[in-house]
Amino acid sequence: MTSSPPSPRLSSLTIAADVDEISRVSAWLEELGEQEDWAQQMLFGLELSVEEALANVITHGFENTCHDPEIVLEYFRPAPEAIGIRIIDNGVAFDPTAQASPQLAENVEEARIGGHGLRFMRHYLSDFGYARVGDRNELTLIAGPKAATDGAASP
Repeated sequence: MTSSPPSPRLSSLTIAADVDEISRVSAWLEELGEQEDWAQQMLFGLELSVEEALANVITHGFENTCHDPEIVLEYFRPAPEAIGIRIIDNGVAFDPTAQASPQLAENVEEARIGGHGLRFMRHYLSDFGYARVGDRNELTLIAGPKAATDGAASP
């Protein structure tokens, strides 16, 4: 992801660090998608990616911390043809973009549960990036044509 000023936030949602909140986020995304007439493929890919990222933040991001968890989602438009969600949390520093996708199993018996969220993000998103800003993680997820997002958004 290239570095440029962040796009202005159009809407935001603050959630608790609880997996039950993920359904609230999905409803928020679907409402935004309906209001702004997002393409179904873009909504699907973005929603799946956000759910995967949040599941990891909620499950792993606040282990061994002594402060209250904070998670904020911001919706922005990095370009007219693209939609973006920035997930901001005060959990432990972790850059998911630096992680490799796990190897695919040769067969069902060798398959393991978990670890495939990054594969989904790399498939469905046109771009995603990470930054540690102060004591916060900022994960930016963008759905849309790759050409529409080149240099258009950065956390």
